Amino acid sequence: MNKRIGILGIGAIGGTIGAYLLRAGHDITLMDQWAAHIEKIRSDGLKLTDPENEFTVPAKALHLSDVSGLREQFDIVYLSVKSYDTRWSTYFIEPYLKPTGFILPAQNSLNDELVASIVGFNRTVGCVPSIGGAIYEPGHIVRTYPMTIHCFTVGELSGVITPRVTEIVDSLKIIGPSEATNNIWGARWSKMIINCMMNTIAGLIGPSISSLNDEQRNTLNLIRVVSGGEVSRVAHALGVDVEPIWDIPAREFAEATSANAISKLKDKVEVAVQKLYLTPEQTKRVGVPGRPSLLQDVIKGRRTEVDFLNGYAVKRGEELGVATPMNKAIVDLMKKVEKGEVHPAPSMLEQLKAYLST
Repeated sequence: MNKRIGILGIGAIGGTIGAYLLRAGHDITLMDQWAAHIEKIRSDGLKLTDPENEFTVPAKALHLSDVSGLREQFDIVYLSVKSYDTRWSTYFIEPYLKPTGFILPAQNSLNDELVASIVGFNRTVGCVPSIGGAIYEPGHIVRTYPMTIHCFTVGELSGVITPRVTEIVDSLKIIGPSEATNNIWGARWSKMIINCMMNTIAGLIGPSISSLNDEQRNTLNLIRVVSGGEVSRVAHALGVDVEPIWDIPAREFAEATSANAISKLKDKVEVAVQKLYLTPEQTKRVGVPGRPSLLQDVIKGRRTEVDFLNGYAVKRGEELGVATPMNKAIVDLMKKVEKGEVHPAPSMLEQLKAYLST
């Protein structure tokens, strides 16, 4: 692919895409608002540690204030900023996108329509990332999921699998298993359900999530199933054909309303979640535990994406008349964490248990 590629947002996802594509010889320009990160990349290159290897690649890295000096426009831009930065970031980069170019929102949540409303639907291609990563120091990306886990799903918003979608998928396969889809909305909602089950609850529990006892872990997985079921029913009400969630049919989540169904689905979710973790040896190699992005934000004291994950599901549920009490409780608790009124702890599980029977 002889294209000029920009990556706006060099966090765990954008940094992973950038590092592997740079190593493969693609023409990449990295852009980020974290000044120390850009300076480290400029001086020492972009470093990536995965469960099997570690490598560093030199890169063209720009502060946002440098972007105005660009003389050539991009064919492709991966937008990998936080969801709350989507609007301004899209307006910011649009002048540097070729008329024939396009943006791939490689993000959590459902930002595709927002991006398309700014640059045009013909210049927006859906990209659902499924990789796990972390960034705790400037210039260093850590991949925290097994190398065999599915990485990216790419598709036109119209549902047509076009040559540009196939081309993008082929380029992303160097990172890991990736595929084209004619159901990008179903793939996007599948990832949304996973995020609502995994991200915010991890932020509420905090780093101690890795050392829960058996009873706490059982409660955690029941909460995951109930919250995922609520979001699945919201998607169903919207008419979305949701893709499988960790190879589990989405309808099983939507239909899990009885205690027996929730318990059976909980057992499947436990097995699926275990496949996401690195072995102790691999974790030692990469140097950090696998943590959902929202937990990383809590650790760093940053604003979280809760309004664009569980909060989004709650909002759409209210519009559609679909009850989302578990997700509403999760959002309310996370708001308290963000305000410093409460601190992340396993005790949050006890507060959410009341919603397991609603």
